Amino acid sequence: MRKFNGKKVLHLQCHIGLDSFALEMLGAKVTAIDYSSVAIDTAKYIKRKFGLKTNFYCANVYDLFSLNLGEFDLVFTSYGIIVWLQHLNLWAKTISSHLKSGGEFIIIDEHPFARMLSNPSQDNTSLNNSVISSHYISGDPIKANYKYSYANRDVLLKNQEQYVYFHSLSEIITSLLNENMQLMKFKEFEKGFYKAFSQLFKNEEGWWCFAKDTPSIPLMFLLRVKKH
Repeated sequence: MRKFNGKKVLHLQCHIGLDSFALEMLGAKVTAIDYSSVAIDTAKYIKRKFGLKTNFYCANVYDLFSLNLGEFDLVFTSYGIIVWLQHLNLWAKTISSHLKSGGEFIIIDEHPFARMLSNPSQDNTSLNNSVISSHYISGDPIKANYKYSYANRDVLLKNQEQYVYFHSLSEIITSLLNENMQLMKFKEFEKGFYKAFSQLFKNEEGWWCFAKDTPSIPLMFLLRVKKH
């Protein structure tokens, strides 16, 4: 069954478009955006190779108004998104302005609590609740020096210096509710999409989890809101 048959979907921060193509295969008419020209070129190559239809644009998530994309039934974003955004108020405004009345926004991403316990200067560090970052309070970017990408832990990154932003759950949710949207669903997961801590192991479904006999923390969250 094609769950999204005929629905117009806007995929923000799509990277190389794998989730964009998954939505297309579920029947959606997809428009996908990413800031990286390299990522968009790769997505377009995949599109051509497999005869897919998703429309890709290289653009800053804050500056979509100039593209005149219109309104969508669904705006979607996933996995490794929030840390790259400085201004959640502008992000939420972009989302709301591209949703039709009754349209929905869905995000699934790393849980801010897990991010607070991570070490921005070391890959796959051990979970240690005595090391809690409070950077999200200041709003300033944090310099990170990860050696590996979560997508490939076997190849060293050429450019290891990164700047990321910490945001609390309250900031994420409030930014959306302030833009004429209503909370429909919020869920936390004790599994993640990459090995954020050294104690995690990959389960049979491919998610990274703590062992059943050890204490756990939420590693991902899902949020769904609807525009009034």
